[in-house]
Amino acid sequence: MEEFQPDRTALAMLGFTEDRVVRVERCASRRVVLMVELADGSACLVKFPDTDTELDNDYERVVLGMLEDLELSPRARQAVPRLVACGSGTRAIALDVIKDCDSLRELTQRDPEVDVRHLVNLAAALVDLHQAPVQDAYRKFPEWLLHPPVPMSTQLTPYEYAHGAGLDFDIYLRVMQELEAHFRELHEQWRPDTIVHYDLRDDNILFPREPSADCVVRLIDWELAGFGDPCYDVGYLVGQFLVESVRRHGDAEALSTARRNARTFLSAYRTLSGITGDMELRVLRYAGVSLLLQAAMRLQQLGMLTQVGHLCLLYGKRLIADPTLKVIMK
Repeated sequence: MEEFQPDRTALAMLGFTEDRVVRVERCASRRVVLMVELADGSACLVKFPDTDTELDNDYERVVLGMLEDLELSPRARQAVPRLVACGSGTRAIALDVIKDCDSLRELTQRDPEVDVRHLVNLAAALVDLHQAPVQDAYRKFPEWLLHPPVPMSTQLTPYEYAHGAGLDFDIYLRVMQELEAHFRELHEQWRPDTIVHYDLRDDNILFPREPSADCVVRLIDWELAGFGDPCYDVGYLVGQFLVESVRRHGDAEALSTARRNARTFLSAYRTLSGITGDMELRVLRYAGVSLLLQAAMRLQQLGMLTQVGHLCLLYGKRLIADPTLKVIMK
């Protein structure tokens, strides 16, 4: 984070007047996100709309408000940020925050082997979130119904083909077309019967540095949340463990550690949720989808797949076609 001179008027509209604010820092983010430390020793995260897109962050505000109304367990409640204030004039929101924490990405960069305690706490929070009753919320917000993030058809129009992103678009498209039958199966098997985060990237998962902290895990950035299949959340997260190993390709220990992290997390989730064998197969296929999405992101942002993108395509394809963790070692 860096020092930042904030719009004091915007902060005041959220209730953070100059006499309450001790320090303001800007966080590393595409949009304007501020860490605001207050005189009482607490802190809040203030998020402003994304000025680079036509979208704003009203959706996250509504989602967090809906989560406040759900019958969540104490463990799941602590994992979800609490909406502290909304600024009608600025469309900004203020969230409670864990001041001293590390993201899952930061942890794996320092030590690829994630603490078992963190993996179990993360699995437990997700199980509780996925088991929360959502029938009333779904009746109120039916438009939040999500679908699998893969196409049912990979046939492109000439316009779509001509505007495909990046130099390696043909390679990416060929892999996607080879997987089309599997994508149709994922659509047929999709069970949108719970609230899902839908974007459990490793930097959206925070763990406190203090072992005795009341909140053991925090899930942030709920802009994409909605009603979907819990297998996707779990699989996407397994894919995040595997992405880190792909970045260290050639390091056998890194690959083994990634499998260990994924197995530990999956074992905890399975034990606490009682998922079936068929559901676990879907989880592993969604881990493959997570790798494909990582490849697509690199293609869009860098204009080419690079070695990491090619490996994400390779392992993603293998996981979807043969959903077992051992394929990452082939």
